[in-house]
Amino acid sequence: MNEAKVEEYVLDRQLTIYLMVLKISPNLKGYSYIKSCIEKIYKDNSKKINVNKYLYPEVAKEFNVDKSLIDRSMRHAIEVSVKRDGIRDFERFASFEFDRDKPTPKDLISLLAEKAKLDKGKYLKKFYDEISNEDKQD
Repeated sequence: MNEAKVEEYVLDRQLTIYLMVLKISPNLKGYSYIKSCIEKIYKDNSKKINVNKYLYPEVAKEFNVDKSLIDRSMRHAIEVSVKRDGIRDFERFASFEFDRDKPTPKDLISLLAEKAKLDKGKYLKKFYDEISNEDKQD
């Protein structure tokens, strides 16, 4: 597996864990949109500056939906997370607090992209440790 594929795989695992802690389930449309937005910001930090103008249309095109659905679905997913205490669980998991009780989609995706960048080394190490353990067992 080449390095770019490994990083992509590890990022996907990180985001899955973050969204699981936030109690945002994959059956919500906002789940996929949040994940896609985070991946795009992770790769290009400038996309978080004006999400409505640049990021949401790009994600809407990817999923073939109207851009207004992107924001609305993410807000719904965040609302579900708040009701399930996922926001509080994530704050304990990540050792930080959101500025508000219910973050905006822009705040959530920006913070999760930053968290993914900060945790990248830890998750890559974990991945390579798992691979080396599998090789030892064979």
